[in-house]
Amino acid sequence: MVVSGGVDPAEARTAREYVALLRRLKEHSGLTYRQLEQRAAERDEVLARSTLADTLRRDALPRAEVVAALARACGAGDDVPEWIAARERLAAGEVPATDGTDPAPDGTDQEPEPPNEPPEPSDPRRGRTAVTAALVSLGTVVLLAVGAVTLLPRDDGTENTKSAATPTTSGYSRVRPARAPELCLTDGNVRVEGESKLLAVQRPCAEAVPPRVYLQGADDGRYQIQFRHPEHGTGCLTVLGDGVFKGTLEPWEDCRAGGNSQWFRVERADGSDRWRLRSAQDDALCVGVRGGAEEAGAAVVAEHCAERGGDDQVFLIGRE
Repeated sequence: MVVSGGVDPAEARTAREYVALLRRLKEHSGLTYRQLEQRAAERDEVLARSTLADTLRRDALPRAEVVAALARACGAGDDVPEWIAARERLAAGEVPATDGTDPAPDGTDQEPEPPNEPPEPSDPRRGRTAVTAALVSLGTVVLLAVGAVTLLPRDDGTENTKSAATPTTSGYSRVRPARAPELCLTDGNVRVEGESKLLAVQRPCAEAVPPRVYLQGADDGRYQIQFRHPEHGTGCLTVLGDGVFKGTLEPWEDCRAGGNSQWFRVERADGSDRWRLRSAQDDALCVGVRGGAEEAGAAVVAEHCAERGGDDQVFLIGRE
């Protein structure tokens, strides 16, 4: 039996295949994460964008209530019993009979990744989660600092020999807190007072991609810190100004909606590869890390700039 979206959840033999079918259902609906969240809210259901994005990128079975809310939001409300029945069967370890077709040689499904979604200026926030993966080496970042064009050094500390007269450019970068250089800037879920949100955090560099960090420079020396993901596209770090997550940095789809809250000035600290990131919205705010120096998952925040000399708000920025 084929249900809405041209898929039959009863065909799923593993949790991975089940989630792949949910992705196809979402893709068939043509709706964005934001639109799905709104549709669910109209029925007094909770389907947070960050939760849904996380669900559709994992190999584990999602909660039944998430499956039901997603199916209804996608216009497949009549098929909820089939989706739930398939989920419960897999949760119980039961595998459906096959038609004789062998699975892929490596044991994984061959479902294509869902396409990137275009930015939505009406609501720039996006839900994205990091997945442990190996990506290609990162590119060159060039910074404009203290009235002169300065080329960013290699991450190993050797100087870039490209001419300093080269116009300011942008590029991929690895951004690491100076007090814990084994950690890298990336994204992750942060929970505050019972609420969860996908924000900029620090995590072990081996687990930090995707997304890749891209510094997008402007002619006036300001930079946007972008998280670029092969599936979910680009999110620009935006300093949140209110609520329980005030001061944290959230990746927004619309890189214009946040104004100066999405721009930072890069200032040299006390070394060739040591930098401070100052908010272009408020010169009194510098980027730091909330939590222990080596705490994986600690939130990156815009906080009151500390006196120079410490490493709390100093970052190592370089290319690989």
